[in-house]
Amino acid sequence: MSRVIVEYNPPLTIKSQKLIRDNITPSMISNDETSCQYEISMVADILLEHEHTNDVHMINNLILDGVDYIEF
Repeated sequence: MSRVIVEYNPPLTIKSQKLIRDNITPSMISNDETSCQYEISMVADILLEHEHTNDVHMINNLILDGVDYIEF
């Protein structure tokens, strides 16, 4: 049996959230289209590429905790 862990509303900067929305296709969009889920390793890659150091550190800690997706 496997589980998928989603971190809801992680404390990302607005700038990082925009970068993620603009560059990563969401894996899931809520029915009311108010939130999306993004695969966490893709998030780490895009934040690292654009040097969002504090947010990369937080995302890497979530990865170490076993989180698969973030949602906001």
